Amino acid sequence: MGPFKSASPVSRIVRKRLRHGGVALGRVGGAHLLRHSLATQLVGRRRPINEVADLLGHRSINTTALYVKVATSQLAEVALPFPRGAA
Repeated sequence: MGPFKSASPVSRIVRKRLRHGGVALGRVGGAHLLRHSLATQLVGRRRPINEVADLLGHRSINTTALYVKVATSQLAEVALPFPRGAA
């Protein structure tokens, strides 16, 4: 058996197994759901966004930023102060 030519077969398998396990699926499911869950877990564990992007195979951090929902409280923790103490 060779590699999959698209994500569709993987998504069908994942959706089928999730339904079999009693997981209610909305519009989004399958392989995308697994990728999103992984990215969300990594961000929740405070992994650097570039590490998440590399793992997901994104060329641009902007793609990852749209893909992963970052908690506002986490953003506040990493915000840099204004130069020279200006508020």
